[in-house]
Amino acid sequence: MTTRVFRARSLTDARDAAMAALGRDAVVLTTRQVKRAGLLGLLGATDVEIAAASLPPSAPVAAAPKGPFSLGAYGTEPSVTGPKDQASRAAVVNALRADLRSEIRAVKLALGRTATHSSPEAADLIAEMSAMREALEQLAPPAPRGNKVASLLRARGVDGRAGAVIGRALKSDSGESITDRLRVELSKMITVGAWPVPTRSERVVLAAVGLSGVGKTTTLAKLATLARAGGRTVNFVTCDTFRVGGVEQARRYATLLDIPFDTARSADELEAIIGRSKADLVIVDTSGREPGTNGAELLLNEERFAESDACSPFRRHVLLCTPGTFREVDVLRSVKSFGAMTPNALALTKLDETSVPSGIIHATWTTRLPVVATCAGPRVPEDIEPADVQHLVDLLVPRTESRKARAA
Repeated sequence: MTTRVFRARSLTDARDAAMAALGRDAVVLTTRQVKRAGLLGLLGATDVEIAAASLPPSAPVAAAPKGPFSLGAYGTEPSVTGPKDQASRAAVVNALRADLRSEIRAVKLALGRTATHSSPEAADLIAEMSAMREALEQLAPPAPRGNKVASLLRARGVDGRAGAVIGRALKSDSGESITDRLRVELSKMITVGAWPVPTRSERVVLAAVGLSGVGKTTTLAKLATLARAGGRTVNFVTCDTFRVGGVEQARRYATLLDIPFDTARSADELEAIIGRSKADLVIVDTSGREPGTNGAELLLNEERFAESDACSPFRRHVLLCTPGTFREVDVLRSVKSFGAMTPNALALTKLDETSVPSGIIHATWTTRLPVVATCAGPRVPEDIEPADVQHLVDLLVPRTESRKARAA
């Protein structure tokens, strides 16, 4: 299979270039937008870049119905003569499957926005796309025998270094169910820490850091609500002056809780706020941006916090928020962006938004930080609880899967 990259001003032009070079049966594998540099780096426009491939010569094209893919995607099943042909076929099928998944998500989103999901036309459209996806699943070659570990890890969304470590641990056959052994290995890789809300004998500065949209503000609002319910005094501070509506969202939570609210635009301002606070718990919400030279969040750095006289009455607790959907590359990006604030624990968020929360193991293994809180919904404060190893393992590999494996 020949794969080439084409770039043009529009998707249509890029696809036409691919078909001219590779033939009308060329299959588009990936698409992305790339910036085109303008004069002195300014006024740059955007191009569309695609990766396209030509089908193997062994795949004859048969008469096919019209559809969103090239005609070659509907050809008769090619005869597999060796591992190389099978790998080529798998690559094409996997690419088509990924494209179709994206199309289905986009169609469902569009239907949801226009409130026409219940119409007969919408139902027929979704049924047709689901049938196409099932057809692609049947085209996919079966997984090689003896590779059950890799298949199980893929099914649970575990990749990267954590996946490699688990794969090596599961190579030996101890006679136990492979899912039971996977649960044991996962439990070894996950550590939990103490609940971050302070006891009556201490004062705490509790902050949340992480990429934009990971649920920092909502997580802190839940913790603040529980602290208030426990009789603790709370001061809510936001450093998120960059995001539109960020200050207003934090202020709204503070108003509902009837607690003091402050905004810090620099490390000096944050230090002054902490210094004059009389609260047991100072909640610090941060932006999703990498802290700059004068960023207020930099006061949360372990060394700088320890050197501050204003912060000396408080224990420091910085949570790195990571969603259950994060892959290893996403966690590495978070660590790179917010490592300067030296977080000392994890808060796992949005666990309700995926049935394969592989972000649990990616975050814990990559950062080596303990998990202290898990969030599985937007309700304040109901959808938060202390971390528990077995509960997290159950989310990654449900016990029902272990029972099914034993029965098989």
